[in-house]
Amino acid sequence: MSKSQAYRSRFALAAAAVLALIAVYARPAWTDAASPLDATIADVSKRWPDIKQISGDDLSKITKDGNAVVFDVRLPEEYAVSHLNGAINVDPGLTASTFLTRYADNLKGKTAVFYCSVGVRSSKLAQRVTPGLKVAGVTDIVNLTGGIFYWHGESRPLVDAKGPTDLVHGYDASWGKLVKRQDKVQGEPGK
Repeated sequence: MSKSQAYRSRFALAAAAVLALIAVYARPAWTDAASPLDATIADVSKRWPDIKQISGDDLSKITKDGNAVVFDVRLPEEYAVSHLNGAINVDPGLTASTFLTRYADNLKGKTAVFYCSVGVRSSKLAQRVTPGLKVAGVTDIVNLTGGIFYWHGESRPLVDAKGPTDLVHGYDASWGKLVKRQDKVQGEPGK
């Protein structure tokens, strides 16, 4: 092997090593998780550490005994496409005082469950209303891990005004990409 061939070979190896390092360190953070939705779930837990997150299995257990009230913290057009059976639709921007005036009396001795698309809006509302709900005698305040997107990805039951559905609202083009079953995404706000 000539000196120039050896130089080219070492250069090619060095270039490959640099490209490998770039591939590892320049990739999006979510690639360290199983999916972009998993990364979003982890981010929600970090941003709202005081809000207890529960799994779909846990939600199914606590709603069976009637001691939980479920709040869907999404826009009406999202709720219309699908929601958890029995969920009460509340505006994501609802103030704590308005929420407490409307719902606190019916929550005494119960668990308040919040969900939205992925957990951001519902965690924000849960955080705003937690102090008042504790005073009102609410047993527990929880957020559904991964929201309706994760619930839907596990093929759990959803309903619309007509009955069972397997569709979910994608919120917008960016967030909608987090839905596992893309063929079941319907709608974006403003469309």
